[in-house]
Parts: sequence; C-alpha cells; structure tokens
Amino acid sequence: MGTVNGARGHAKRKAVMPAFSSKHVKRMAEVALNKTEAWIKLMVERTTEDEPSFDFNVSEEMVGIVLSALSETAFEYEMSEQEKEKFGKDLKVALIEFVRKDPAIPFRGLLGWFLPERRRAVAAAKSLKAFAMKIMREYRANHHANNGNIIQLIMESDEAFPTDDEKAAQILGLLFGGRDTTAHSISFILIELAKNPIEQTKLRKSLSKLSPENWTMSPHLLRVIKEGMRLHPVGRSVRKAGRDITTSKNEVLPEGSICIANFLLLFRNPDVFQEPDAFLPSRWEEPSQKMLDSFHPFSLGKHNCVGQSLARVEVFGIVARICSEFELSLESEGHIDFYLTMKPVGWRLRARKL
Repeated sequence: MGTVNGARGHAKRKAVMPAFSSKHVKRMAEVALNKTEAWIKLMVERTTEDEPSFDFNVSEEMVGIVLSALSETAFEYEMSEQEKEKFGKDLKVALIEFVRKDPAIPFRGLLGWFLPERRRAVAAAKSLKAFAMKIMREYRANHHANNGNIIQLIMESDEAFPTDDEKAAQILGLLFGGRDTTAHSISFILIELAKNPIEQTKLRKSLSKLSPENWTMSPHLLRVIKEGMRLHPVGRSVRKAGRDITTSKNEVLPEGSICIANFLLLFRNPDVFQEPDAFLPSRWEEPSQKMLDSFHPFSLGKHNCVGQSLARVEVFGIVARICSEFELSLESEGHIDFYLTMKPVGWRLRARKL
C-alpha cells in the first residue's frame, strides 16, 4: 500500500482506512495502555525498599508493548514472546539486506547466492511471509464478529488484495509500520526526557494538574512529543514524481524521478529551527510559520501515514503514563541505527518509582 501508486494503491488504502476510524483507534489505544499498565506493574515488582529503581532497554520494551497491542487488536492474533523476538530478528536481517544494501550495491541480487548474509535474508523474508500466512490461517479457522478491524478488511477485500501474497504483504507492512514508527518514537522521547530532567519535571507538573483521561490536553506533553519527533524522526518520505517538478532553484525533476525527503535534515534545518540539535520543547510555545510548515512527521498528501491517528494516541498515552509513574534517568548510551526507519539500539534507562 505504501509503495504502490495509482488505482491499485488507492484501492488498498481505501480498503483499510475504515479500521482507523475514531472508534477503532480508541479501542486499539485502550489495549496499548492496558499493555503499558501490565508492563509498569511487572517493573514495579522488580523494585525493593533497598533498590527502588530498575534499568531497562527502552527500545526493546516499547517495541514489546506496541507490537503486542497491534497484533491483538488489528490482527486478532496474540504473539508469543518467541514470535515477537523472531519477528524482530527476521525483520532486521531482511531490511538490512533488501533496503540498505540492495539499492547501494549493483548486481547484488544476481550474485547474492554466493553471500551467506544474502541467503540468510532470503530465509528471513520467507519466515516473515510464513508468519503472515499463519495469522491468515488462524483468522480463517475461527469465527469472527463483523467488527471492521484491519485483518477483516484485508481478508475480505479481494478487489484490493486479490491474492494471499498481497494480503500477507499488507499484514507485514502494517505490523512493521506500527511497530517501528510508534515504538521507536516513544523510545526516543523517553530517552530525551531521561537526558533532560528539568523538562521531565515540567511535564510531570503539567500532567499533575489534569486527570489521567485528560492528559492529552497537557500543552507541555504536546510540546515534548513534537520536539522528540522533530529531533528524532523515525521515517522519511519516498515518492515517485507524477509530473515534472520545478524547484525553488529553477531545477527540473523529470516525471518518474524518485524523490526522498529526509526528515532528519528537514527538521534540523538551522534556517528554520534555532539550536536544531538541542531538545527544546519550549520552541513550540510560539512556533514560527516556517517551523509549522516544515514539521510534518507523518508526511503529507494522499500517501501520508495511514495509521497516524493511532500512533498519536499511543505516543501521547504511553509517554504520559510512564512519566507519571517513574522518574527516568540515562543508565547507559547505545547507538542509533537506520534501515528504513531510525531506531535507538542498546539505550538503557533507569526508572525510579515515584
């Protein structure tokens, strides 16, 4: 759906859009928050009077919460811990090979069978497809209510997804998109709050003035999330020009050109954002028009993020809930990796129960 243009792409997007209505987004977000509550309870049980804090790998834990909620609500499938771990490993191997290396190394596809890592990537891709097929088999084998969720719309939309291969590809695309973009956005925001205790205190004070059901109305929460997503945009926009495009420098991009909008460069443009590499939520108190025009983390147009309404609700809810429960600090730095999406790897935070 995200890589297909024209009538086919429009049909696929139209088929799944009803699953992101406000009713379904509310239901899916509630499950994500319940998963967060369960995670908080589990982490609190690890604390003692002598050791009232614990450390955790922020990316791994947030991916676990988001992926569990997404698979259960969108695909009526409860992933085991082993399945979640294997899904993540297979996805990494496949993306590094087919997204990072293939475009950069000519003829790699033709010579790949001589490379063990290429063979592992092909095996990983087959494993991912087999997992999507398993979700489809379970759906077909069990009785399901007509609830209009994602799996039902995919499985019953034969015009948009005429083959099982296309259905499986859509399931994997949405699983990947929901897992990587939302979970890693939450992780980056929590990392920045851990590195900036003053901002964390401001956020907690803002939340304390509101009831939990109204936390999304916190102006400081909004500023923190916008700034975290500006500083660490997990995605980028890749489009094929449908017509000749003339740039501001009077240069022509011919029809058919592949156009890549690197959000990291756009959102850290020093001509638009002062101190672009600093985490400054206060910059959003009175943003300039240039800032507003430049900041579109979910992209624009008919190919914008189909699940952005769900992502927003989950990011707001999970960040607020964790920060209301724990004081976060940076335990150890990891690194940032990029293969299709940007993600924090190996970052550990320490959480102290408030």
